[in-house]
Amino acid sequence: MSGQCTIRELYAYPVKSCRGVSVDSIELSPTGVAGDRQLMVLKNGKFTNQARIPALAKVAPERIDTQCITFAADDTDSLKHTVSNDGAESTIQFYGNPVAVIDQGDALADWVSRVTGSDVRIAALKETFTRSVPLEEFSIVDGIDQSRFVDVAPILLTNQTSLDDLNARLEASVPMNRFRPNIVVEGLDAFAEDNLDTLEAGDLQLMRATHCERCQVTCTDQQTGERHAEPFATLKTYRHRDNGYAGGVMFGAYMGVSGSRVLRVGDTLHVR
Repeated sequence: MSGQCTIRELYAYPVKSCRGVSVDSIELSPTGVAGDRQLMVLKNGKFTNQARIPALAKVAPERIDTQCITFAADDTDSLKHTVSNDGAESTIQFYGNPVAVIDQGDALADWVSRVTGSDVRIAALKETFTRSVPLEEFSIVDGIDQSRFVDVAPILLTNQTSLDDLNARLEASVPMNRFRPNIVVEGLDAFAEDNLDTLEAGDLQLMRATHCERCQVTCTDQQTGERHAEPFATLKTYRHRDNGYAGGVMFGAYMGVSGSRVLRVGDTLHVR
């Protein structure tokens, strides 16, 4: 495959599993988006997400600087939080990897708990850890040192034409934020991301690892936290593969990163 595509949208996620932020630019390196997923949500001492607590979508964090994040939600006073290294330390299991984390204090935990209606704590990563992803299709991202709470690969890329194809099959269309991407491109055929090899911009390379397999988070309204049946039900009828690593319902592509660069909305990516 050759040609080019254009960056349509970019998203950052200062807090893993909370609402994403549409941004004009992102700074990329092999570990992903600078400042992405700096904090995570814990329940009963374990990592949790929107699959378990859909109301996390109502929590809208926005980064002020490298250490300060503002938390906002409808009908609630906002809270400014400075990431701390002084809280209680613990070790959690994060997709099979033991990870040391630092609790971010009662004020933030109480605020998020009140918004979501669930008793949670917020944690920061104590130190860089080596992310092990022992699946052959993730070999290009296995063993990368991580300084943030990314799932399995640094970047999730989605394609606007693929969303258009899906929405044409739905009674009510859904926005791209249901799929929580980092990079949204336009100018490719529907589901051309299935067969990408590499996207390039200058010295930066985005190297496709594998399909992103989806869950019920795609059915969670990213404004209200309400859970619906779609689009997962329709995706499953025509975007399902057998023996997938997480259920096999596909939308988007996980990408590894080589090089560093600031990407902006409107930039061109060359397909190699």
